[in-house]
Amino acid sequence: MNARLLLGLAALAAMGSMPARAIDLRQRSESGTKQFIIYSEDVRLRQRVASFADEVKSDVLQLLGESDLWKAPVVVTLARATAADRGEPLTRLRLAETQPGFKIEIQVRIGDDPAAVNLRQVLLRAVLMEYAYRRTGVDAGQVVAEPPWWIVEGLAEMARRREEGIDSALFQRLVETNRLPPIESFLGKKPDELGLTALAVDRALAMCLLEMLAGQPDGRNHLGRLLRDWPQSNGDPTALLARNFPALGTGPILQKWWTLNLARFAATNRYQGLSAEETDRALTPLLDLEMVVNKEGEKKTFAVSEFAQYLKLPASRAVLNSRQADVIALSTRANALYRPVVADYESIFSLLARGKTRGLAARLTKAEEYRQFVLRRTTDIADYLNWFEATQMKSLSGVFDSYLKTAAAISEQERKQTGPIGRYLDDLQREF
Repeated sequence: MNARLLLGLAALAAMGSMPARAIDLRQRSESGTKQFIIYSEDVRLRQRVASFADEVKSDVLQLLGESDLWKAPVVVTLARATAADRGEPLTRLRLAETQPGFKIEIQVRIGDDPAAVNLRQVLLRAVLMEYAYRRTGVDAGQVVAEPPWWIVEGLAEMARRREEGIDSALFQRLVETNRLPPIESFLGKKPDELGLTALAVDRALAMCLLEMLAGQPDGRNHLGRLLRDWPQSNGDPTALLARNFPALGTGPILQKWWTLNLARFAATNRYQGLSAEETDRALTPLLDLEMVVNKEGEKKTFAVSEFAQYLKLPASRAVLNSRQADVIALSTRANALYRPVVADYESIFSLLARGKTRGLAARLTKAEEYRQFVLRRTTDIADYLNWFEATQMKSLSGVFDSYLKTAAAISEQERKQTGPIGRYLDDLQREF
């Protein structure tokens, strides 16, 4: 939660000496998107919570690549805790059937420690639940499935890291100790059963997993489909993940992907991002595959597009898996404009390793065309910026200082070696 919102909750908690009374239904505020209806005695707190709720929803929509097409309202009631609430949860969330469909109700009780109210998480649960049941609705008496905990905590951690930065040391320790839990058991954990330290680690791992899934080709759409399928998944997150992200595989393959993405976060403070040209230079040799072609150990190099020739070789699968890992490693430093290209080649190598070639020739052509387009465009942008600085800016950045000094030195040297005319001009310059 942001500081202003926390202060508002603290102000409401400070009213503890006043007698409790029912919330006046006229004391309500709506969020800018109209989905959140906030009830509270404090008008400023209502407005802050309404704004905060829209920010939380925006994070979800951005992750899923969705526009705001909500159907069910979310009603939030804020009140101070009383003696009767002692021992009860500070927040309650329930999905209620209504005549036009359903609504989600959130009750928040603020006690002596306003920070204990995990408002971001409960709002994330509400938004994800509304998204999951938006198309199917809810029948009376139906058991409602909570959204996957790792998506809720992963989104919350993304917001926290956005404000505070990535703690790469945490990821480095996990990589160095090689204690990444099996993904099947990780997906089934419930965070409220863990201690604070273990929960902090699991939140970081959940964020890492979400980033990996969203970064896959069409990954945001697949995440949305996973959430919509969740209520009918019978609580089997591993099978649901494999069904919606088949390119990632299952078991050890999925674990490997997760580990490699974890290594990307561990490296955030050790590497600077590559430029587009540097990314292209690093990617180019990865698209050539050297393989043993006969029993004598003779080797031959194939372009990745020549899969009809090399897929029949026994060594092809191991080489393709190794090359896929190399491309994933490159993605940790790749230029932002090149990341779609690198992600596409990750998927291509994964498909080739499994012998799946349908439509792959066209996909390789498209990836190469986009790669060349990005390279040309970044070169054009660099040329334009250089021209603009050299001819239009009133103050210079200093980038060209060494070049200008070298050019001036060369010009001076040439001028001094022009014979009698040059010496005459030198004499005039010294005189005047």
